[in-house]
Amino acid sequence: MRFKKVLILLLLLTLMGGSMIFANASKYRLTINGKSLGDLVAVVDGVRHVPVHLLASHFFSFVTWDDNKQIVHVNKPNIHMMTISGTTIFQGVEKGSTVTFYVLVHGENLTTPISAARMDIVDPYDSEKEIYYESNPENLDVFRLRTKDVKYKFSYAGEYKVRLYMKPEKGSDWVLVSEKTIYAQ
Repeated sequence: MRFKKVLILLLLLTLMGGSMIFANASKYRLTINGKSLGDLVAVVDGVRHVPVHLLASHFFSFVTWDDNKQIVHVNKPNIHMMTISGTTIFQGVEKGSTVTFYVLVHGENLTTPISAARMDIVDPYDSEKEIYYESNPENLDVFRLRTKDVKYKFSYAGEYKVRLYMKPEKGSDWVLVSEKTIYAQ
């Protein structure tokens, strides 16, 4: 009789443990704005966890770590970019045209000290061209910057991305903080 109770108890514990392992092994697919990023959600003790760097990069944010205080800081600056040709703000161009323009940037809530800023334009085939670079820009809560005039040929139809990157003072990686799309048809 005692043997049966031990066997039943062992069977119940095995089933319970197996179901816990199965529950923790379940995978969630992460999507942002409908774009799947894969099975990146970890489930630990019934709580879903997502890598903070992954989310920050998709929401144009800085992530810094304070190991002494055990704090993770996420800074999402509010940045607006306008592409201007002459005195006209534009977002669309004719395919094959050469346009002289500049980019005007207004930003606020930049609380992460930065050591450099750069801006690139990326064509529909992912070819990049740097159109702005500045090292040691002023770290102000509210800032404005204007690129020099850029003469650029929009050779292909499709989306051209103007991307603003900043490098944190205590980091070596560039962080994408804003993106503007120009459409060529």
